[in-house]
Amino acid sequence: MTRRSGKLLAGAALVAVAALALAGCSSSSTPSASGSATPAAKVIKVGALTPGNTNDGAFNQALADALQKLKDEGLIDYQLRDQMADPATSEPVITDFASQGYDLIIGHGIELSDAIFNVAKQFPDVKFTASGGEDVLTKGTANVEGWTYSTPQVGYLSGYIAGLTQASPIGRVESLELDFVKATDGFFQQGVTAANPSATLLPPVYAGSFDDAQAAATATTGLIGQGAKLVYTTGDGIATGVGSAAAAGGVLSVGVSSAAGTAALANNVSTVDLDMYPIVKGWVEEVANGGFGNKGVTSTLENGGITFQPINTVGGKVPSDVATKVDEQIKGIIDGSVTIG
Repeated sequence: MTRRSGKLLAGAALVAVAALALAGCSSSSTPSASGSATPAAKVIKVGALTPGNTNDGAFNQALADALQKLKDEGLIDYQLRDQMADPATSEPVITDFASQGYDLIIGHGIELSDAIFNVAKQFPDVKFTASGGEDVLTKGTANVEGWTYSTPQVGYLSGYIAGLTQASPIGRVESLELDFVKATDGFFQQGVTAANPSATLLPPVYAGSFDDAQAAATATTGLIGQGAKLVYTTGDGIATGVGSAAAAGGVLSVGVSSAAGTAALANNVSTVDLDMYPIVKGWVEEVANGGFGNKGVTSTLENGGITFQPINTVGGKVPSDVATKVDEQIKGIIDGSVTIG
């Protein structure tokens, strides 16, 4: 699915996305019925940075897709720079955006957080967003808002889907042995147990990178050798390796991104994804209408910031009622009858 909102600690703060509506986005004034000019709504100018490739089918692409949709709706113009994980590279780009008069600058990934806060101090009239763990939600300033996603929901829902397949043992290929990765894995295990208490989970294997597909493929092959009938991954570049190796080994996968290709996706049951559109639209509306700053937002199932791919029954290997059970579980998470953690 996703990696670095950034490299997250577990957090489930639920903050509603703004729901104000923007007017049409003409670049010139239109005479009113009385003959006076009606000011046109402003098209918000957005500068955005991602730490990785925007064609990853996961975390980075989620922002790219949201920006393009908002541009198609006439709400924004934007420039997006990827491969900005190094602060030495990203901070000058952020400064350049701010100097050029961009209205909103989005740092999509914890790798960009420090640079965002540093530059924001120098440009109090420009609006910025910073990604991070749950703590970023408390760091908002007058011109910076924080964003994270619900690690418990992502991990639990992924595990619940994996458990419903009845495949066992279940292997996991993770990126780096970081706190947020381990926390996500804990919620994944909880979801598996809720769906299938008898499932066996093999110890997780760490690829040592978010993007090393070859290392992830090797790890997946090793897990299949240990008997894994399903392999879960948290997405990004490693998902391509997991997906290809799982398909080659004839086992199921959960968490493989669209970038892995058709053959890999054929064995992928589902992937829990981010949808950045409602989150970014909320920021854009706040910039246009006021009210931006001093707060944070969490992507959740409730606000549409977390979604999942339609259930793939993989030619009958997956029970036909999985989709229905997943829908019921999501309703329970939203109404509070299902407790995570």
